[in-house]
Amino acid sequence: MPKSSPPHTPQGADGELRLPRPPGVIRLFWARHLRAADILIMLVYALPEGIARIVTYVDGSLPPAFNTLALLLGAVTAVALYKRRTAPITALVISLAVTALFIWNSSSMGGIALLISLYSVAVHDSVRASWIGLGATAATVTLAGLATAGMATDPADADAVSTIIGGLFAVLIGINIGNRKRYIGALVDRAGQLARERDQQAQLAAASERSRIAREMHDIVAHSLSVMIRLADGAEAMVEKDPEASLAAIRNVGSTGRASLAEMRRLLGVLRDEENELAERTPQPTLDDLPQLVESYRAAGLPATLTVTGVPPTGQGAQLTIYRAVQEALTNALRYARQPSRVDVRLECAHGAVDVTVTDDGQAGETPASEGTGRGLIGMAERAALFGGTVTSGRLAGGGWRVHMTMPETGENS
Repeated sequence: MPKSSPPHTPQGADGELRLPRPPGVIRLFWARHLRAADILIMLVYALPEGIARIVTYVDGSLPPAFNTLALLLGAVTAVALYKRRTAPITALVISLAVTALFIWNSSSMGGIALLISLYSVAVHDSVRASWIGLGATAATVTLAGLATAGMATDPADADAVSTIIGGLFAVLIGINIGNRKRYIGALVDRAGQLARERDQQAQLAAASERSRIAREMHDIVAHSLSVMIRLADGAEAMVEKDPEASLAAIRNVGSTGRASLAEMRRLLGVLRDEENELAERTPQPTLDDLPQLVESYRAAGLPATLTVTGVPPTGQGAQLTIYRAVQEALTNALRYARQPSRVDVRLECAHGAVDVTVTDDGQAGETPASEGTGRGLIGMAERAALFGGTVTSGRLAGGGWRVHMTMPETGENS
């Protein structure tokens, strides 16, 4: 089966896209002055019709009353032609009626109005309406020609045939121009729709990026400040009793601050516009960094332990999600749990699914050291949702707190 060739795109020798030649001066002028074009079309009919009526009035070839009626109907037809863009069907009906009434009179210009109206229906209404109008025109002028054959100086049936042939050409030309106009209009509408969709996608992408950066900033700041505050408090408490332990705590404060600053510089580097101003980026944390993370909380006085079973996923996104979940849960335990004797971090992996559970046995204090906003748990749930997962948290019956995250669709099979 032959393959269809891709649509041809005109290009120059250098590969540059060639746009179609823009309309000329005359076409641009009439496109920008539609009312002037309508007035000109109306005058094409009205002036010869008015002159013919004056001539027949002067030579007396028609009764004055009939001549006055023809003049009034000509004025109505001229107005209909002026409104042909917005009411093409009305213009066609009026022009057809005038043509049928005066088909026996060779001085009538109703045929010109009829051709203009047929053309206008094809351009400004639809192809179907234009063919229906042509059929109605053929039937009407034929019957009118037969009915008034004896009144005409020239054969009325010949006038009917010439009117029908002229109408056919007007319809064909109008259909060609109308289809091109409707096609270009559809392309313009589609281009506008694509532009709106592009803007919407850009806004969604920006909102998603802002949400991601907010989650990352929360995790970094909440973790770092919580650990640093706890270390600083411990160093102050031990500065007289155990200067060496106090010094070690102060050193941990410095190392934690430097690590967090480097991570924040990496994160904020994506917000820079100029490439030469991009901050040096460091890799995102992975599951290999989990032991170091747990150890940093142990240094801050949290009795945390880490247990990993199964083969963890290797995907960077899944690893970052697990790391941030453990970081958030440990930060909450450090901030809110009072005198916990054990904080268990369990990571269970099996057949591409991951369960993360962080449990502490501490008692919640009446006055937490800092007030939380719930943003961390919301960010954890958003991250887990990317892998079809869920996050639950709550107080245990015997005291303590439990955070549980499930990720059934990490894309890894163990």
